[in-house]
Amino acid sequence: MKWLGPFVGALLGLRFGLGGLLSGTVIGYLVQHLLTSRSRAARSDLGQTLFPMMGYVARLDGYVSTREVALAEQLFDQFELEGSERALAVSLFNEGRSAGFDPNRCLAQFVAQFAMRSDAAANLLSTLVAVAFADGTLDLQERDGIAALALQLGFRRDELQREFERQAPQVAIPASMTRESAFQELGLKPDASAAEIKLAYRRLISQYHPDKLEGAGVRGDALKGAQLKAKQVRAAYELLCELMKIS
Repeated sequence: MKWLGPFVGALLGLRFGLGGLLSGTVIGYLVQHLLTSRSRAARSDLGQTLFPMMGYVARLDGYVSTREVALAEQLFDQFELEGSERALAVSLFNEGRSAGFDPNRCLAQFVAQFAMRSDAAANLLSTLVAVAFADGTLDLQERDGIAALALQLGFRRDELQREFERQAPQVAIPASMTRESAFQELGLKPDASAAEIKLAYRRLISQYHPDKLEGAGVRGDALKGAQLKAKQVRAAYELLCELMKIS
């Protein structure tokens, strides 16, 4: 799997556009260099973990978006995966997004091969976080799901939080948005608890998620309106998390 290192690097770089893709590819080659002392079987094991775990993370929020699928397909094209190699990559991705997939078993095999907190483990975790952000937002289901994966890979919650912060798209909170208006945006009373805030955010993001609506056939002004609403909901949630120290 000579393409595996560049593949991982490009995935991490895509969120920064073409420049990020190139930088990510360079990083990928460095990752590949770290693995050169390992056997061909070990490199294959890394790939057989990466692709299904990408599929698993893509469906954590209950919906595999067109952007997440397009991201995988774009990377398959970038590294010219054809024939049996491409078929294997697609099959593994689809296996991960299926209801019967067991991520714990997959990661247990990975840890047995590469060890916890290894370079390969850190790279895998960064890649999975990048997949979660492919649609522009990190749902609570995705956050909680990746937290469980990070723990299995040997990383602390504060380390994962720094990775989330490093990769998260910047949210522009309007200067006019106040604590009170943020609660109103989420349809909550000013005395709502942290649990109620998280629940309202999860419900509204699911309702107005642009990729989900686009997949259901919503187009034009209705889709643009959903995109704007999703941004407003996220800005309100981020503001309340900041003000109320919600993690």
